[in-house]
Amino acid sequence: MKHSQPRVVAGVVGGVALLWLLMFSLDGITGKSLSAWMANCVKSWAGGAAPSLASSWFVTTLDPRSRPVMTRINEYKDMQVETKVLSKQPHEYLKLSDLPKAWDWRNVNGTSYATRDLNQHIPVYCGSCWAHAALSSLADRHKMLRKAQWPDIQYSVQVILNCATDIAGSCHGGDPLGVFKFMHEHGLPEETCQLYRARDDECTPINVCRNCVPPVGNIESCTAISDYPIHFVGEYGKVSGELNMMAEIYERGPIACSIDSTLLHSYTGGILVNTDPAHHDHVVSVSGWGEENGLKYWIIRNSWGTYWGESGWFRLIRGVDSLNIEENCAWGVPKDAG
Repeated sequence: MKHSQPRVVAGVVGGVALLWLLMFSLDGITGKSLSAWMANCVKSWAGGAAPSLASSWFVTTLDPRSRPVMTRINEYKDMQVETKVLSKQPHEYLKLSDLPKAWDWRNVNGTSYATRDLNQHIPVYCGSCWAHAALSSLADRHKMLRKAQWPDIQYSVQVILNCATDIAGSCHGGDPLGVFKFMHEHGLPEETCQLYRARDDECTPINVCRNCVPPVGNIESCTAISDYPIHFVGEYGKVSGELNMMAEIYERGPIACSIDSTLLHSYTGGILVNTDPAHHDHVVSVSGWGEENGLKYWIIRNSWGTYWGESGWFRLIRGVDSLNIEENCAWGVPKDAG
């Protein structure tokens, strides 16, 4: 008994130290207290309901050999952004009953107006779907205005993370409408000014547009660039409802919509059909629609790489607000066609 006592004490001390280290690490990485999460769990269970994974953290192991990692899946954050609508919207002047049965900006009479696909999860995870969806939809619209002529414009997602935190969001979530507001007020450089680093950096001149010279790998050889192309949004707003969304997409291009991402993590292809109650925790770009064997669907671009889904895209049943896709969509109009 006397010999086992030190082991018990050591075990208790080690357990407490491990718990403290875990809480400290999570607080530093996520900004969310593990103790607060546990309190919410207890509170939820006391009320007879399990805690929502959409607004919480959970442990998941991606590989038996890897250590558990903490993952947050709520990437949509309403920033209470006011719209700036300066002209009539398509659903106000188009005859909605005349909209085509199918429309896909990736193939309009053999021409694709879709810019390249993106991946918000590399080089490290960042909850910036809202910025990727907004800027993908806007880049596609820019390409439409240029009639698919060279070059494609790819806006810098990283500058949004660096400089639009108060208006749009961060790696911990954000609002696509805030991206359009920022671009309306400040403009945005292209990706060749600032590559995506998947993190929230300071808004300094060198973190807006930079150039680096030899020696190889020397960050101190990088300097800020002051003269570079910058792009603005002329107006921006919201749209909801199946027909109104179709009119906006058909007339002016893709839109950014918040959805419930729960089922997307296991999606591999086909038309996703689900009418269960849903929430908003992710943002995607809706680029068209179609119909297959009498089943209407949306054509949607995700930001998880081309190895996901249908080469980075997916189809979702249309007209029933599946995954809340038809409730909360944002659009922006490029001010310049280049």
